[in-house]
Formats: sequence, structure tokens, C-alpha cells
Amino acid sequence: MNASTQEQSLHIATLLLRPLIRLLVHKGVGLAELVELSKRVYIEQAAEQLEREERRITDAALSTLTGVHRKDVKRIGAEAPLAQTERRRKSLLDAVMSLWSGDARFIDERGVPRVLERRSTARPAQAETFEDLIEEVTKGVPPKALLDAWLQQGAVTIDDDGHVRWAKPERAAGEELQSMTRSARIAADRMQASWEILHGGGESPGHFLFSVRGEGLLDEDVARLHGAVRRWGRRFSDRLNREVTLAQARGRKAGGTQRYSFGVQSYAEPVRPDAWQLDETASPRKAVAAQT
Repeated sequence: MNASTQEQSLHIATLLLRPLIRLLVHKGVGLAELVELSKRVYIEQAAEQLEREERRITDAALSTLTGVHRKDVKRIGAEAPLAQTERRRKSLLDAVMSLWSGDARFIDERGVPRVLERRSTARPAQAETFEDLIEEVTKGVPPKALLDAWLQQGAVTIDDDGHVRWAKPERAAGEELQSMTRSARIAADRMQASWEILHGGGESPGHFLFSVRGEGLLDEDVARLHGAVRRWGRRFSDRLNREVTLAQARGRKAGGTQRYSFGVQSYAEPVRPDAWQLDETASPRKAVAAQT
């Protein structure tokens, strides 16, 4: 790898590390923990590269490829692989909100989460209730206990008619990191899709990447763009979520093994007026210096 390619690769790493390090600092995760994790990921990815190239996977080869000391390679090789420790179960709220926004029984004619009656009465309800929604996901937790907790946290609200409305699920206890995990997964999938498109070889595996960028915009134009994405992006995401919910149901019956993801973001930040005029092909080191 030549120096220019190495610098560009480090520039990509810098872009990805900044929001990650911000989270780690906020949550009190120190450098030592990140360094140890980085060693494990380096070794994991180096082993995969050697396997793809049909080369022997040895401690010496892994150490040479990664720069990780051979004794650390040996130690980490004896530990459980990361793949066994990174799996997580959906939180209860995550599962409930996924059903509420994707299942035809719980959405309205516009495809958005429907306002729900709180509980089923003695007479058959005309439509599924909040109680039905909870019991579809779990029968081990009383719906009223969940409703009270989520009301207090602002995840749901009760309107003047006593119906339950979707509010801000990310406010619920423990959901901040769940939300960040979902965002990290989407970001990782986007990077992986880009890698597969560029290096997968043969026919396209079906991954798609779309992006739109603009620089030097006015505040009012950014606000208008955010509004457009909220309308169009949410409309499309809700429709796609319904399709994914149906696909999951079919997959559970037929033993499906594929994981799928899709993400939309609308993001803006202020920059120095001259910063966006920098030549993006220039050395990352020079670009950083020009923006400081």
C-alpha cells in the first residue's frame, strides 16, 4: 500500500472514529478498552483476509499483517471470537415498536403507527389494542406495567380520548444505546455494502448505495431539506418496514437465514465558509490543517 492510499484509508478511519470516540468518552469507556478491542478486530479481519487468499493462518502471519505483537495474537486467539459476544437480543420496546410500525393490524391507512385503545374490553374490540400489541410480543410482562413505565419516560402518550399514541421511543430507559447500536449497525452495513460493490468480484450481490451531499448551504435551505426527508423518508421507510415485517414472518416459517438493513439520515453541520472549497482529493493531513 502506497503512502497516498494509506493516508486516504486513515482519513476514512478518522471520519468514522470521531462519532464513535464521542460516544465512548460520553459513556466513560477509556482508551485501553478500545485498544484491546481494536487488536481483536484487527486479528479477526486479518484472519478472514488470509482465509480468502487461501493462505495459512498463523500467529506470525497475523502479527505481520496487523502489527499486533505475537504474544497478543496468541492470547486473543485462545479467547472466544467476537462473533459470539456481539449478538444481542432486541429490547422489548424495540420489538414492540417494530411491530407497531410494521404490522398491518397496528398501522393506519397512511401506513403510520395507529392510535390504540388501551385494553381489550369484554366485547370484541373493533381493532387491535395496546394490550394486544404487547401480548403479541410477550406474555411475561403486564401491559399496564409497560404502559406506566413508557408513559413516565415519554416513549408513548395518552391522548384526551384515553388512547395510546406513539411518541419518542428513544427516550425510554436503556434505549439510548439501543438506538446508537441500530445506527452503528446501519453505518457498518453501508461500509460493508461499499466494500462488496468494489471488491466483491463477479456479479453485483444486490447491494445499493445512494447518497446526496451539498456544501455551502443556507440555514433555511437546510431546514427545508430536513423537512422533505422527514416527509418522504418516513413515508418510504414505513412502507419498507411493512414489507420487511411480512418477509420476516415468511422467513420464520421457511427457515430464512438472510439479514437485511436499510437506513436514511438527514444531517447538517456548520463549517467554515472556505472549508467546503477544499480539494477533496488532497492529502487528508493538509485538509485537516486547513480546517483547524
